[in-house]
Amino acid sequence: MWVNYLDQALLMAALAVSVNLLVGYAGQVSVAHAAFAGIGGYTIASLAGKHEWPFLLALVAAVLFAAAVGTLIGLIALGLPEEFLILMTMAFSLALIGVFATFESLGGIMGITGISGLSLFGFELDGPRDWLVPCAVTLVLVFAICHRIGESPYGRVLKGVREDVVVTQALGKNAFAYKVGIFAITSGLAGLVGGVYSGWLGQATPSAFSFPLAMTVFAMVIVGGNANLFGSVLAGVALTMIEPALRVGLGVASTDAALVQLVLYGALLVLVMILRPQGLLAERFRHVEVPDVDPVVPARTTPREPAAYDAAEVVLRAEHLSKRYGGIVAAKDISLELRRGTITALVGPNGAGKTTAFNLLTGVAVPDTGSVTLNGRELVGLRPDRIVSAGLVRTFQDVRLLNRLTCLENVMLAVPHQEGERLDALFRPGRGIAQADRAVAEQAMEWLAFVGMAGEANTPVDALSYGQTKMVNIARTLATQADVLLLDEPASGVDSMWLDRMVSLVADTRAAGRTICLVEHNLEVVRELADHTYFMELGEITAAGTVDELTSSARLAEAYFGAQ
Repeated sequence: MWVNYLDQALLMAALAVSVNLLVGYAGQVSVAHAAFAGIGGYTIASLAGKHEWPFLLALVAAVLFAAAVGTLIGLIALGLPEEFLILMTMAFSLALIGVFATFESLGGIMGITGISGLSLFGFELDGPRDWLVPCAVTLVLVFAICHRIGESPYGRVLKGVREDVVVTQALGKNAFAYKVGIFAITSGLAGLVGGVYSGWLGQATPSAFSFPLAMTVFAMVIVGGNANLFGSVLAGVALTMIEPALRVGLGVASTDAALVQLVLYGALLVLVMILRPQGLLAERFRHVEVPDVDPVVPARTTPREPAAYDAAEVVLRAEHLSKRYGGIVAAKDISLELRRGTITALVGPNGAGKTTAFNLLTGVAVPDTGSVTLNGRELVGLRPDRIVSAGLVRTFQDVRLLNRLTCLENVMLAVPHQEGERLDALFRPGRGIAQADRAVAEQAMEWLAFVGMAGEANTPVDALSYGQTKMVNIARTLATQADVLLLDEPASGVDSMWLDRMVSLVADTRAAGRTICLVEHNLEVVRELADHTYFMELGEITAAGTVDELTSSARLAEAYFGAQ
């Protein structure tokens, strides 16, 4: 009996590991993976059980079929908000179980039973001991794939998606493609587990893959710890063995043991959420060993004369951008130019539309009318990640670092064209991905050194001071290698020490040849840095010139500057 329960525990742990890759690493809460396991189980029951396919070939079909259905459901569901994703996957799970129970070709309410005569590489799989090795191999295989993905550059992007989808897109990553990709992969892995599960069980029934299985697996993920695969294995084995321990160790009747097990599940979940919400084993911060680097800081330059700005090449041109939200005019006929190697400031009172202008330039919001060109290329209609790849990147007023990543990981995420961010690269033999990732870490360290934060590389960003988060944010933005930077209030909320350093960094970035558009309320910062300034009010640009020219206007002083 104990061997039989050990087989089940190994398979439940494997299913929990696959779900943890989706939920813990990518932050996509799906309750459909018991149903994907059911797809794998019914595929084995039909192909290997009824049509006598070789078990291994039927397993491959189970994985592919579950992954294909997962891709389809992911394309439909993953564009929805998280709460709708849960409802969508729940509806799919219940509908699929209904399909299993309805069609006589799938066995109806009783399912497909009596699966026997399965073999693997010439070994007959008749009893629990025969299934022990296939179950263990399934767990090892699922764990190896999930660990390889989760701890790779691909997994780093998944963590970015989990923490902040908008920021991840703003760093040049196609967040939706990553979400669909990981949904398909974990669906295929669930199909693999479900196929082995039905082979071991000797049947595929609606009750075997129903909603309680999904909740049991979620309990394992939560108790074990999000984004900790070892925790999922530990919790999967431990929670599965509760029932036999009750029956054998405490003599509880079989009918009562299942009920007691559910009560213990609920009590354990409550205790974990209260006493240790991160789970038994918390997510581990990744410490990357990289050699020391010396920052290459361009020499400070003196403020440019107006003639230098006028002679500079126009890199980005926005023309007649407008945006309405119902009856609210958020942007009205905005036209502006950013010139190569210069700093342009965008100033105005709160609510003037400055952040909306950044959203329109970077694809976060699509303008109702107007055009944005970067080096002659039209940007309107492109995804935010495509705009970053074209050479335009932005920061956010509220910083929005990825708190469950270290400073180094935040900056590494922004480095473009990483080999390990492609799924096909993850399964190549050799150590190429690790070497490529070390090179990415070296680039990220150079930017951290540039902003004076190299000593905090392996520090979680939620342990930093506010001024330090601003520095890491600048480093992350620079690491995208984009030529045009939109900086949303980089100097706001920091003390004098960090303010001076921030001003110096922005000036040094201009000296390196990059183009900057700066939203800033501190007029002294604007006066020191800006080569040209636009004034915004009520969603439109109403004046342009130097800061001194704008401050000399009585109307503008009344609208904004007089309140400083």
